[in-house]
Amino acid sequence: MGTVKEYFKSAINQMKHNGYRTFMTMLGIVIGIAAVIAVVSLGNGMTEFVKSEINNLTGNYGLLMIDSTKTTELLTPDDMRLLEETIPDLNGVSPNFDVTGKVKGPRGTYMADINAGSEAFQMAVADPVVRGQYFSRQQVDSGQRVCVMLRENAVRLFGTEDCIGQEIEVTVGGMTASYTVVGLRDNIDSQMYNMVVSEMDYFAVLEVPYTAFANDFGYDIDKLYTIVVFANQDVLQKKVDEAQQVLTNAHGLRGTDAITAFSMADVSEELDTILGAASKFLILVAVISLVVGGIGIMNIMLVSVTERTREIGIRKSIGARTSAIMAQFLSESALLTLTGGIIGIILGLGLSALICSLLGFKLIVTFGTVVGAAFFSVAIGLFFGLYPARKAAKMKPIDALRL
Repeated sequence: MGTVKEYFKSAINQMKHNGYRTFMTMLGIVIGIAAVIAVVSLGNGMTEFVKSEINNLTGNYGLLMIDSTKTTELLTPDDMRLLEETIPDLNGVSPNFDVTGKVKGPRGTYMADINAGSEAFQMAVADPVVRGQYFSRQQVDSGQRVCVMLRENAVRLFGTEDCIGQEIEVTVGGMTASYTVVGLRDNIDSQMYNMVVSEMDYFAVLEVPYTAFANDFGYDIDKLYTIVVFANQDVLQKKVDEAQQVLTNAHGLRGTDAITAFSMADVSEELDTILGAASKFLILVAVISLVVGGIGIMNIMLVSVTERTREIGIRKSIGARTSAIMAQFLSESALLTLTGGIIGIILGLGLSALICSLLGFKLIVTFGTVVGAAFFSVAIGLFFGLYPARKAAKMKPIDALRL
């Protein structure tokens, strides 16, 4: 233990003695480790942010779509009832008509994203109904002209959130109908949504029963290209697959791939793959800078061996073992990179915190990332310090003293 302590004491003295050179040597390691910490932390924060945004904008649902290039069959409300009756644990089924139109209230007319669906469509987004209630199954079946909008939409259209029971005019494709407000959703808590809306004229989000929508604006509910199924996240993919199979069998489309399925689980997996690949690429770039820093360590250690040739000769002539000489130089190299690694970790954490704060990301730093960075910095020192250490250890005393 005492010998190891002496090795590191000697290494610290060497670093102090050549302070400027030590700093310049560590710089590559500092930058490399800081870059790795920053990339990993920002990658984690960005992944969490995007997933959170997707969860804010979407619920747990899957889409079943007819490929019109492979069949003339179309989906119908009977298919929706079939799914409800045959697949357990579904939270709901809905068609999906999504069009751009206009809404007019007492305080103005605005562009609107109009979503027409069944009562189950309230699960399409995560924002809860905070005033009134969502339209019911009975209102859908009877084709009542009712709607649900965002709280901020109500303030723009009526000047107040106290507008339950009030009417608005909805216009799609030149046709207009009056709808009664029955519920208000909480405002969408999404930076992505807010950024998009900020670039447009004021944009309203409106949800209406698909039956009333079809009657008022000329859509045929017996010719659906898409059906939406809702289920809990843990069984969503399974239920989407089951629904695809049920519809394929019902329409006699086995072996045609005419009914395709898509779920939010697919989005999450794809997102993980894309962001993971991007993070790995950036980490690779950072590792390259570490390798460059490691080469700098090796060069400086070779210079150190040359400068201390006489010291090595004296130590070997009085009995120092080859392993002791090698351990001394490896200790110096490892301590040099470990110090640079610690500084890099601190710098990387600070940089990550600053960037995450500016971008609105959550700072996510794992213990494994910090420990891994420290371990890797030491490994770099040992690897690139090995050649100079071996060169020093293999010197013959008489040759070293002669120089």
